[in-house]
Amino acid sequence: MQGHLNGVQLSGHAEDAFPSGHALHMGALYSGAGTLPTPVRMGLRSIAVGLCATRILILAHWASDVAAGFLMGALVERGLRLWTGYGQDRASPT
Repeated sequence: MQGHLNGVQLSGHAEDAFPSGHALHMGALYSGAGTLPTPVRMGLRSIAVGLCATRILILAHWASDVAAGFLMGALVERGLRLWTGYGQDRASPT
């Protein structure tokens, strides 16, 4: 009980914030949402950008950590898209 009264102890190291893992996932979500219908795509992209903004606003990461994580996530998603063929137009067999 005593530990709860004093708050959360410091965890992690200040230099371990690069890149933002949250932003990495949101970058992949933002990129992957491109194949969805417009209302769903806009909603998911808004959530992705909003979550990334909160990482900066609550001082969990520098803006550069978030930007790098977001870009890495988008690049990973695009690489997987090329590898798996996701989103490519394919003629249906008739």
